[in-house]
Amino acid sequence: MYEFCAPTKIIFGDGCLSETAPRIKKMGATCALLVTGRSSTASSAGFKNLGKELDAEGIRWVHFAEVGADPETTIVDRGAEVYRANGCDAIIGFGGGSPIDCAKGIAASVAEGRPIRDFVGTGLAFSVPVPPLVAIPTTAGTGTEVTNAAVFTVVDENGHRSKKGTSSQFYFPRLAVVDPLLHASMPPSLTAATGMDALTHAIEAYVSRFHTPLSDMYCLEAIRLIGRSLRAACEKAPQRSISISDSTTAAPFARRDMAMAATLAGVALSQAGLGMVHGFAHPVGAMTGLAHGLANAILLPFVMNALIPDAGERLCDIGAALTDDNGEKRPSAEDTVRAIARLGRDIGIPDNLEAAGVSMTYFESILTDALSYRRRKASPRAFTDAELRALLERMYGGKVEA
Repeated sequence: MYEFCAPTKIIFGDGCLSETAPRIKKMGATCALLVTGRSSTASSAGFKNLGKELDAEGIRWVHFAEVGADPETTIVDRGAEVYRANGCDAIIGFGGGSPIDCAKGIAASVAEGRPIRDFVGTGLAFSVPVPPLVAIPTTAGTGTEVTNAAVFTVVDENGHRSKKGTSSQFYFPRLAVVDPLLHASMPPSLTAATGMDALTHAIEAYVSRFHTPLSDMYCLEAIRLIGRSLRAACEKAPQRSISISDSTTAAPFARRDMAMAATLAGVALSQAGLGMVHGFAHPVGAMTGLAHGLANAILLPFVMNALIPDAGERLCDIGAALTDDNGEKRPSAEDTVRAIARLGRDIGIPDNLEAAGVSMTYFESILTDALSYRRRKASPRAFTDAELRALLERMYGGKVEA
């Protein structure tokens, strides 16, 4: 017996951003809190167009632009204050995973009437439906536009930083607007990191102990699309709006594939959970500042290599999807791990944490955090603490052969 719940309505396609304002108006919204990061996203053409379209629909909007990477719970609290002070009745998360996660946290905090910190890492469950929540991703990686999860950074009284995941049925956005044209300005390095983030989600959900036949379908299609298009999406080809019949430029098609793959992987991870790639990536990011997608990209082949004895057949499935094998020569589990490592190398992912500039001084703190990862039980291998220590040592200075 298994369950499958993916209630978010998805609008997908080039230019579909224009559907946002009319859809929000149909939800009965009169004033929306528009949550973005502090980066260039807030000055992008897409953001400006969204503001104009909200204005045209007669919807007031308030811009909350204080979100940094892996938002701290205090930022969520400030956003909730702005929401209440301006009489907002809807929330839009516009940007990468951090602004959308922050929007989720604001929505939950407003609904519950208490700080988000009360729910992060405490086991306290959300109990109240959130205001209308719309997610508009401008990167193709986290899939948070369709997930029941959000990750926040907690800073304790000693200044120690840790990333904590939260999940709730109320976190599913009511609407996800996935417009690949919003992703066209991503530089190759960001495209690479976010694309490998999506691949990590699909692979970890596929090998998870809690996978289901339905989640498997989403995983394998996401993996297939990434294998087909991530390299092309990372190329410095000019990005322009084209018609489906225009076959002369590959990059826009690759952007569409990656946008779809990230969303599919997001649906899958909400059903099946993640594993120890994220168990290590969360503390690496929280403590060292390494971008989450890049951390996942570096760690993924190491964890998959360690899972060969326990998830060999499913790794073969992954390899077939990633390389679009068509059944002519089914990849082995070892072939699959090499293909993952080769993909990372091809798009500029460092070989290990040391190569990415992560100091060994963080080793023990990262390990301690990873040992307590709340989704550790989803791993198909019941890693011992000693095995995880040895795995982290390889992640620091080792190399997975491609």
